[in-house]
Amino acid sequence: MYEALVVIQYISILLLTVESIYIFIKWRTRLQSYLFLYCLSTLINNVGYLAEMTASTSEAALYSKYLSYFGRVWIPLSFFVFIMEFCKVKLPGKLYTVLAAVHMGTFVLVITSRHQKLYYTGYEYVQEGLFPHNVFGHGPWYVFYMSLLGVYSVTGIAVLVRTIIKEKNKENRCLQFYILASAITEVTGFVVVMAGITRGYDVTVLAYTIGTVFMYIALFKHNLMDTLDLVKDYVIDNLSEGIIAVDEKESVIYFNEPLTQIYPDLTQRQSQILAELKAAMENKSVLQIGGKVYMPEMQPLYCDGVLRGKVYALIDQTEQQRYTQELMEQKELAEAANASKSVFLSIVSHEIRTPMNAVVGMTDLLLRDELTEKQRKYMLNIKNSGTALVMIINDILDQSKLEAGKMEIVEDVYELRPMVEDVQMIIEDRIGSKPIHLMIHIDERIPAMLVGDALRLRQIFINLMNNAVKFTESGYIQFSATLVSADEEKMAIRFGIKDSGQGIRREDLDKLGKAFSQVDTKRNHSKEGTGLGLSISRDFISLMGGQLQVESTYGKGSEFYFTINQGKADAHDENCRCDKCTWKQQEFTAKSARVLIVDDTNLNLMIASELLQPIGMTIDTASSGEKAIELIQENCYQLVFMDYMMPGMDGVEATDRIRKLASKETNALKAEYYESLPIIALSGDISERTQEMFQMAGINDFLEKPVEADRLKSMLLKWLPEEMIEGQ
Repeated sequence: MYEALVVIQYISILLLTVESIYIFIKWRTRLQSYLFLYCLSTLINNVGYLAEMTASTSEAALYSKYLSYFGRVWIPLSFFVFIMEFCKVKLPGKLYTVLAAVHMGTFVLVITSRHQKLYYTGYEYVQEGLFPHNVFGHGPWYVFYMSLLGVYSVTGIAVLVRTIIKEKNKENRCLQFYILASAITEVTGFVVVMAGITRGYDVTVLAYTIGTVFMYIALFKHNLMDTLDLVKDYVIDNLSEGIIAVDEKESVIYFNEPLTQIYPDLTQRQSQILAELKAAMENKSVLQIGGKVYMPEMQPLYCDGVLRGKVYALIDQTEQQRYTQELMEQKELAEAANASKSVFLSIVSHEIRTPMNAVVGMTDLLLRDELTEKQRKYMLNIKNSGTALVMIINDILDQSKLEAGKMEIVEDVYELRPMVEDVQMIIEDRIGSKPIHLMIHIDERIPAMLVGDALRLRQIFINLMNNAVKFTESGYIQFSATLVSADEEKMAIRFGIKDSGQGIRREDLDKLGKAFSQVDTKRNHSKEGTGLGLSISRDFISLMGGQLQVESTYGKGSEFYFTINQGKADAHDENCRCDKCTWKQQEFTAKSARVLIVDDTNLNLMIASELLQPIGMTIDTASSGEKAIELIQENCYQLVFMDYMMPGMDGVEATDRIRKLASKETNALKAEYYESLPIIALSGDISERTQEMFQMAGINDFLEKPVEADRLKSMLLKWLPEEMIEGQ
């Protein structure tokens, strides 16, 4: 009998060695790591117990016992954790830590049992039984430890039985049966040892060996170590989505754990739940269950082109719905804020431009008179300051459009050289008494007429050259336009503004172009400006397909430059000299023309009349929309300048009523007069919303306040009949 047990022990060691090596090679998942620990612990235990069975002295048997316990204390814990993981039972991580500490403490008590009596109270070497062995007295920790093993056994078997009952797949159920058989075998051996009927032989070792056979079957026959299947099961049961699968007959064949949490009564009403899912998908609606929102989806399962079933998934959309709702609320708030900003900017623009119309207009009128040099200097300073304030308003409005993505580049034919000359005059006014030499260089290869957005290009030149004036106290400012390349349709032109100013530090270059900010704040705190000009210029250049670049040496100067494509004007366009192509108008008169100026402010009426007085035309004025309609019906005007914001009837309503007079008029010529009469809006609000209102009301064009003489002349040239223009 003894010899048979020794042979069994050798066989078990061999089997456990092979099993441990196989598991180690296949080791991929946490479940497999627990199984490897279980097999390795059992191997060490069996090796130690073989040494104990073959020991010839009490001392040798005792040290063999220590070796055996080095593995034995981990067998129950590793197998218990393996069962919990296999059955997908989640226990707190801290519990595993405490249990590991208990087992490690048990091993320490075993190997120090000669010095304390907590686990073993003593031992005696006896010759009776199947082989000579030590008989141990049991202390309080031993009783506690055996009770803990009993808890492992009952809990593990209960969990396995419950899993088997719930399992629908036959193959999985067979695998679970073999693991249950291994657990029951080991528990049986434990019970037999506790009964003390084995004549000194630890039958748990035999139980471990038999359990190993069951694990072999699970490993090699039922693919316990098949990582892919383990991962699939693990992933499916740990998805946030509830999954339910049906066969081709719509019979439920599988569902995962999350679905049972969504539908606790799933097993009782599977058909009803399937019907709910189908109805929701047909209606393209969501399901609200337990305070959560789910989106149902279905995926057909085909095998060799034949439908084998369907997989339904319930996707938790609660957070997404909440996030979407928050986004919608934020969008509404942003739109409301943007609308409020637009209204605010429109009002501020109008309220500032209206008094500035008087400031700039009266200054223009005074500059016509004979003034002393000192008076002329003061007048120019007033005009320049007013113009600077208007430019700030324009910059703020442009920045608002750019941020809203509503700014567009409008290309048309223009003349580069007259436009640059106009900019030169503006910049010379800005330079004033500073000892700065302004130089202009335009490549002779660049043709006279180009196609591009001249208005925005002019604005870029003014902004960049204004910056140069602002940060240059003496020296030079140079504007250059150089032809880089050209083909049949377009040409690449490099525009540059170079100065001998204070320059920019290398570390400040990245800060350039940020709205409402300046670099080198300490040095530039006295420099006026919002910081918008450079930001807007950069964005305009980007819209034109270029990139604003800068080269600077601190203390020596800077150059801002960019390269953009400009179109070539054809022969017809080159012969054109309309107001869009010419920036400086010749002197002219229109003595046979009659115009009407409508404004509720007498000062504005006086300024506009005085500005138009050199043209020699007949000028009538009206202080309200009602009076304007009355005069238009009584007289024949070639042009009407209509103020936008007036009390009572504003310019939009007045224009709308004038256009409607055509439908009531029986005289065809008079009806055509009401329909085609050019009406130009005078407005401090030039926002896109206001321009759309002008267009809908039938307003032909608009002139922004403050009204300057040159721009007023341009509007006359654009809309007055050519036969009335004299001396151009």
